[in-house]
Amino acid sequence: MIREKLLAIRTELKSFTLNERLFVLCAMLCSFLISSDYSIIRPVSNAVFITAYSSAMFPYAWLAVVPLNFLIVTLYNKYLPKLGCFKMFLSVAGIVSCISLFSALFLKKIEWLPFFFYIWKEVYIMLMFQLLWSVIHNETHLSRAKYLYGILFGIGALGSMTGSLIPSFLAVRMGSENLLFANLPIYLLLGAAYFFLLKNTSGGLHLRVEKKQPSVNTLKHGIQLITQSKFLIFILSIVIFMQVSSSLVDFQFNHFLEKTIGDKDLRTQYTGRVMAIVHMATLSLQFLGSFLLVHFLGIRRSHYLIPLLLCINSIGFLFFPAFAMISFSFITIKCFDFSLFTVIKEMLYIPLGQDEKFRAKSLIDVFAHRTSKALASFLILGLQLFAIAEIQPILSWIGIGIFGTWCAVAMRMLKDSQAVLTKQI
Repeated sequence: MIREKLLAIRTELKSFTLNERLFVLCAMLCSFLISSDYSIIRPVSNAVFITAYSSAMFPYAWLAVVPLNFLIVTLYNKYLPKLGCFKMFLSVAGIVSCISLFSALFLKKIEWLPFFFYIWKEVYIMLMFQLLWSVIHNETHLSRAKYLYGILFGIGALGSMTGSLIPSFLAVRMGSENLLFANLPIYLLLGAAYFFLLKNTSGGLHLRVEKKQPSVNTLKHGIQLITQSKFLIFILSIVIFMQVSSSLVDFQFNHFLEKTIGDKDLRTQYTGRVMAIVHMATLSLQFLGSFLLVHFLGIRRSHYLIPLLLCINSIGFLFFPAFAMISFSFITIKCFDFSLFTVIKEMLYIPLGQDEKFRAKSLIDVFAHRTSKALASFLILGLQLFAIAEIQPILSWIGIGIFGTWCAVAMRMLKDSQAVLTKQI
């Protein structure tokens, strides 16, 4: 049966026009380059932050992401209809490169810069993927999404794995901050790839999002779109569940990382290698796992399986609280977040209209995605406030509760939306 499915995909790919093939190729390249850059940035920002402030400061950084998120999403929704996708991309990419180069030169010299660079990294990556995936959603036919999305995410995972090799093997030799200079050549290639991506869309380089209600505040309009749709509320809910639980595991991992490894560059190296494992596993799941999951379990059962497996993962660390086990838990939840969860979550946007795909999606995937870490921050800071000596087991129990709630919400919401899923996806 799998062979028949693969042959069907091959036949479908052969039916693509030249423009469609170029579009898919450029989308793959964009996904590869964005992911590759982030795999360099993440270990560096993480290790530099711990060295400058300690892992106890992570909750405060996650809280600081909220106002930055709010500002960036507001500006994005306001200027996207005016500038169009290409000019918006050039603006964002230019700012990203300038900040990366500035940080490479001055992270050691400016006291507040490691904090700012960490929270900036948390926001800009979602904006870059938003600019890519909104175009992909706008151009992709529903019938092609089941296999095409898995391939696109798989190429992104390959880029992440490739990028992870740089901090894994060069952090100690070159120094963590110097790795940030890799951003410039990567983003020059990314700019060219995005240019040709838009050239092969129906709207070309002038692809724009319609401004249907110019008199209405764009952020308010995006919120209204979400509150008026049970389907969007469900997507928002599962994004929050995933990101809060992922943040709790992230905090646990960094707590053990700080206690176990004292040197900054060694932390960058270890984090880079852990992320390389994450991306290798993600790559396998993107190309094969997501295909099998969607085709054999379907969308609804897939949304039940992921929180169930992550719940088992949290139980494992609860009974075996060691650095090796939290590293395994970190790898597992990040792998699922980057692969299976992202694929089936993105597919939920397909039946929606352009307004939902651009404006509502930007609120969910950029603002809500990163702001969810603030909820995890309040949980961690609340436990620290009450001077609880060992909060790690409590965080694991909270994670288990989140996954149970996630399953219950998925059962309720997807049952109500079964007709939409059956018809459109």
